[in-house]
Amino acid sequence: MNEPVELRGVGWDSRLVASTGSDAMPFAPAVVASGRTVWLSGATAFPLLPGDPDHSRGDIAEQTRACLENLRKVLETAGGAITDIVKVTIFNTDMDQQAAVNEVYRDFFGAHRPARSHIGVQRLADAGLKIEIEAVAVID
Repeated sequence: MNEPVELRGVGWDSRLVASTGSDAMPFAPAVVASGRTVWLSGATAFPLLPGDPDHSRGDIAEQTRACLENLRKVLETAGGAITDIVKVTIFNTDMDQQAAVNEVYRDFFGAHRPARSHIGVQRLADAGLKIEIEAVAVID
């Protein structure tokens, strides 16, 4: 990932945690605003970094694990941990697979239970993707 950079906006200061390094992905994986809140962009099963495995053609459980691990990597880069996540939004192309998603989710978060929305969608950015997960964290 690229080095963090400072961003300035109207009425707020924030720090870009990381860049995808690609013009094809016009967003930051995460932005820390006001020094405490981190909004994590939607993570998919595509490799986050060069050399990471590509799980984008796996089943929904494999893709869910990859999404959550990618969120963890980005959040740790921002100085946070999984237990700092306060809200998760899941976009799922097959709601009939919600039980498989929940099993991986439970294993990943353990006793930590952030607020969550689980939304059925027709399609994601790539036809092979089954799930995308975004989150909000508050770092103490």
